[in-house]
Amino acid sequence: MCPVAVEVEKGRAMKITDVSVLKMNPGTGKNFIFVKLQTDAGITGWGEAYTQADRDIQVEAHILQLARYLEGRDPFHIRHFVHVAHEDFTTKRSAMDFHCAMSGIEIAMWDIVGKALEQPVYNLLGGPVRPRIRLYANGWSGSNKSPDDVAQAAARVVNERGFTALKFDPFPGPWREYVGYEELEHARDVVAAVREAVGHAEEDYEVGADIENCARLLREERLVDAVESELGQLA
Repeated sequence: MCPVAVEVEKGRAMKITDVSVLKMNPGTGKNFIFVKLQTDAGITGWGEAYTQADRDIQVEAHILQLARYLEGRDPFHIRHFVHVAHEDFTTKRSAMDFHCAMSGIEIAMWDIVGKALEQPVYNLLGGPVRPRIRLYANGWSGSNKSPDDVAQAAARVVNERGFTALKFDPFPGPWREYVGYEELEHARDVVAAVREAVGHAEEDYEVGADIENCARLLREERLVDAVESELGQLA
């Protein structure tokens, strides 16, 4: 049994001593936000906070303001911290930026617990449900907008990086809830070009369209058929 686990069992609670934020620009799209928690036991926990292209500053500010509720706290007390943050920090009026920040903090706390007990976190959450997980490529289409440009980017992901499943947003930006019929036709052309670029054997390469709320406009049968004919099925 690891020394940290022994100390925890003897009643010496580990404490979080420092909270910091690291941002990384992948070169396109939104920045990545990582939370780093350090403890007096020498264990460091890492977590990734969900964010959007226009939410970096707000999410980082939430993490840094939540630090005063974290420092000096036992990282094993995850459920209690979540409760305190919701009750005391947001006064039960939480919103997206808060939950983005909390996602990275909670993951980092679980990371510390797993390292302290020398166990993968999935064992602490009830155990694995499958031996392997297939990964799909996301965020690869970047600022490419034309069907040909997106198709070429898809081919590079498959041929150079070895992915067998892709997900992307076929609509031209910026993101919004409702799109016009011309953009729907453009999305169909993009999906068709990507499918042609990676091949039509769905058992080898799968393509998913990230249409989110735009799906409500795709309820019209002719538009659903147009996209499904290229994609195989909506994702």
